[in-house]
Amino acid sequence: MVTGIVCEFNPFHSGHKYLIDCVKKNRSDSVICCMSGNFVQRGEFAIDNKFRRAETALKNGADLIIELPTVYSTLSAEGFCRAGVTLIEKTGVAEQLAFGAETDNIEMLSKTASALNEAATQKRIALEMKKGISFPQARSIVIGSDILDTPNNILAVEYLRCTTLPGIAFKRIGKGHDSDDSEYSSAAIRAQMSLNEISSLYNCEKAVLAKLRCMSREDFLITADVCEGLENRIFDAVRQATSLDELYSLIKTKRYTHSRIRRIVLRAYLGITTDIPENPPYIRVLGFNEKGRKLLCEMKKKSSLPIVTKMSDCTGDTLAFFKQECAFTDLYNLGYKKPLPCGTEQRSQIVRI
Repeated sequence: MVTGIVCEFNPFHSGHKYLIDCVKKNRSDSVICCMSGNFVQRGEFAIDNKFRRAETALKNGADLIIELPTVYSTLSAEGFCRAGVTLIEKTGVAEQLAFGAETDNIEMLSKTASALNEAATQKRIALEMKKGISFPQARSIVIGSDILDTPNNILAVEYLRCTTLPGIAFKRIGKGHDSDDSEYSSAAIRAQMSLNEISSLYNCEKAVLAKLRCMSREDFLITADVCEGLENRIFDAVRQATSLDELYSLIKTKRYTHSRIRRIVLRAYLGITTDIPENPPYIRVLGFNEKGRKLLCEMKKKSSLPIVTKMSDCTGDTLAFFKQECAFTDLYNLGYKKPLPCGTEQRSQIVRI
C-alpha cells in the first residue's frame, strides 16, 4: 500500500512523525509526502528551505518528497488541498490519502465534505457572507456543527472534497494547533525561534513594503483572493503602513481573516496573479530514500504528469513554470538575516537518504 500525505513540515515535529508511523503501521509500505516548498499556506516564508525540510522528513519515515509549488501552497485551504491531492493522485502509484485531524471520525469528515460539495450549501454560505461575516464563520453556521472550527479538520474535509482516493484520518496528539506545545505544534516551535535563525517575511519587511508601494489598484485586483473592492482597501493601507503588522491590521475587517490577508500580501509581493494553471504542470522531486527510488521508477511508467528533478527536465510551459519557482526562491533567500544570492534553486541537489 502506498499512502500520500499533503504537508508543510514547517518545521517537522513529533506529531508529524507520529502520523507517518501510524500510516506505516496501518498496512502501508511507502509514504509519499507532497510538501509545500519555500512558502506556506499561512502567508509566510517557510522557516527553512524545502530541501532541508525534506531531508528531515526522509530521516523520520517518509520515503518520497514531492513539492507543492508556491502558486498553490499560498492559496486558501480549498486551493492548497486540491493541488496537493492532485499531485498525489497524478503520481499514479498512491492508493490512499492520510491526514492528521482533530477527529479521526472519517464518516463525519466525509459527510461534511459531501455537504460542502452541494450547490445548495455553497449558496447558503454565500447568503450568510452577505451579512458581512467571514467565509469560515458562514461555513460553520451553514454546516451547523463545530467540526470546522479547528484547522486540521478543515484541511481533512477539503482533502476529502476533492480526492478520488480512500481517505484515512488519524487523531492529532498533543495540545493542538497554535498551542504552546513545542513537541507537537509547529507554531509553538516557530515562536521559540529567533529571526536570526530562520527565513521570514519580517526579515525583508522593507523590501515587501517597497514592492507593494509600487503596485497600483489594478495590480492588487489581479492578485488571487482579492475581490469586492478589497484592492482599494489594500492600496490605501499600503500607503499608510510602515510595518507588515500595521498593514495587516489596516486591511483587516470582520469579513477578511488575518490568514487570508497575509496570503494576499505574500502573493502580491511575489507577483502571483490569478492567471495560474488550474493544476500543477509537473511533479517536482525534492528527495527520496531507497523505497522512494523504487517508487520513482514506477511513477515514470504510471504518472500522468512529467517527473522533474532538475531544470533540464523541463521544456515549454513546464520550463516557464520552473523558472518562475526559481524567481520565487531568489526572493525567499532575502528572508534570512544574512541573505543568500540568486540561483540556489537551479544549483540545488535532490536529497538522497
